[in-house]
Amino acid sequence: MPALSPLTTWPLDAQMPAEWAPRASAASIAANDLAPRDVPRDAPRDANDARIPHADAVPFISTVPAELFMRQPQRRACAYIFIANLPHLAEAYGQDFASSASCEIQRRLCAGFLRTSETDLARLRDDCFLLWANDAFAAADPQAGASMSRELETLLSVLGAEPVRAKGIAAMVQLHADWIEVRPPEQLGAAEIALTLWTAQPFPDSGESRADGWRQRYRADMDVAVRVNEAVLAEGLNFAWQPVVQAGGIATIFYREGRPRIARSRDEPASLTAEVFTPCLQRLGLSRAFDRLAVRRAMEALRLRPSAHIGVGISAQSVKSDHWWASLLSMLDAEPTLASRLVIEINGGTGLPDLEAARDFCMQLQLRGCRIALRDFGAGGDNLAAVQACRPDIVKLDASFLRRARDSAFGRECLRGMLSLCAHFATHVVVDGVEREDDVHVALGAGAQWLQGYSVRGSEPQGPAAAPAVPRQQVDCP
Repeated sequence: MPALSPLTTWPLDAQMPAEWAPRASAASIAANDLAPRDVPRDAPRDANDARIPHADAVPFISTVPAELFMRQPQRRACAYIFIANLPHLAEAYGQDFASSASCEIQRRLCAGFLRTSETDLARLRDDCFLLWANDAFAAADPQAGASMSRELETLLSVLGAEPVRAKGIAAMVQLHADWIEVRPPEQLGAAEIALTLWTAQPFPDSGESRADGWRQRYRADMDVAVRVNEAVLAEGLNFAWQPVVQAGGIATIFYREGRPRIARSRDEPASLTAEVFTPCLQRLGLSRAFDRLAVRRAMEALRLRPSAHIGVGISAQSVKSDHWWASLLSMLDAEPTLASRLVIEINGGTGLPDLEAARDFCMQLQLRGCRIALRDFGAGGDNLAAVQACRPDIVKLDASFLRRARDSAFGRECLRGMLSLCAHFATHVVVDGVEREDDVHVALGAGAQWLQGYSVRGSEPQGPAAAPAVPRQQVDCP
């Protein structure tokens, strides 16, 4: 890979070549002889009064020869790849490991997306690469303004498919990519490099604070993320299905929500449920790749079950129309019958980072026939802003409302009030967290329309990791 050269500038004290002198035509001379606007030709003038030509009558005269434009370096379409968590890796595991992670991403780029690294790849910094279009990588036109690209989706998924391993440490990288037009690598200058680095950083200079114990928690979260990734590669990801049933009878099933879980391995005593690993992925900023995979698995399940309606949850970080979802929207366009049976559930327990992006994302899915559900409503975050942005078809109350309603009249009043409120926001309102027979009667008394929980017949157990101390009895709805 060539070293990047500084910008080429014309010396200030150099004389302009003679052939660069302005050229004037007979038409331009005649135009310059026109009288000033609003001044009669025979009007008296002072000796110093110069006639100013009409602005719209003077032709443009280029002082730069055509040969210069031919010699100007042409900008080429390329993708930038930014390792967003490289500073975190350096702080948690040391600079040597961070450098190894950068070199590994470069190796994956060279192995999968390059014909020659001399003209098609530039390493601006340890955390940022530029990849130009070549025979192994087709680039889109950055001027087209496309928010989604199958090429970048493939690039992100391949580069982050496996953990980076070095010195006995394994960690996942958080990647960000988009299109940009820059000069070829051998002609990049310092100013253009600085501008590209600024463009590539999703959150530059965030000034994130490090509380006591941050390094230990980061490593613990990363261990969970690596285990999740290894299980996915070993086909260890599956779903625990929970039906959303009508409160008046078990026979009517609205749809089945698939809650991801990681199967137990030989070295692990229990399986990992979404309640355990999802917060870890969110804190690390690694939810995007997992959410994409979970939705793709749900699409496969829809193909295998032609009459089923399936829901799958995604984190708030994934609620945006970008390159991670390019293939999903293409599949929904090609298979509208699948779209009509898919419910995308958005976690409402955390606030949406970008309300405008969330609005566009939900609209794109709903236009293709999907339903949008807002999950864990009332658990935290700005739920009202999320409802306004997403315009969900379904609102699912957080399970804490049903738990509080078991023990007090105030809790039952709260549940009743939330059901009434949410009926103004969505067509369907679901009471989640049915764990025993009394919960069904409490929910019905509050006016529930739909119920969900591990004790509703037809639900699959979570597994040993979340098994309750006392076995729960599955109940039918009266």
